[in-house]
Amino acid sequence: MATLTVTIKEEVVLNGENRGSENTKTITASEYFHRIIEVESGIESTLLSFGPTTPFGSADAGSTFSDGELKYLRLTNLDTTNFLEVRSRGSNQEYFVKVGAGESYILFNNLMDITDGATAAAGPTFDNINDIKVIADTAACSVEVFAAS
Repeated sequence: MATLTVTIKEEVVLNGENRGSENTKTITASEYFHRIIEVESGIESTLLSFGPTTPFGSADAGSTFSDGELKYLRLTNLDTTNFLEVRSRGSNQEYFVKVGAGESYILFNNLMDITDGATAAAGPTFDNINDIKVIADTAACSVEVFAAS
């Protein structure tokens, strides 16, 4: 086991007053996955997969996690110009996130729920993410993937 410390910090001064903040989360994890992957434009690539009883590291390049085991995930677009489209897919739903040049996308678990206006009143029903896929905007981009379980 090792301790991962994640710190999110904003620094901003408005009208001479510091309005930034800093939040730290400590995570105990035993497995880590860290890679920089070249993502093509026009070709969707699977970055991570999740399954009910999948041992960590059993798939290509160690990118498959058991459901409920993900404790931290950061995807960072290392490109200086182009954005990435990140698609998280569950059993019956999916959502997309645009990650701009130099931006990051962070998760602390692999649960999701997508509701429309008609079903939102019932509240969320979280389901496992099955996989996370990515495609580059105009030209190939490098994406840094860091995950802990």
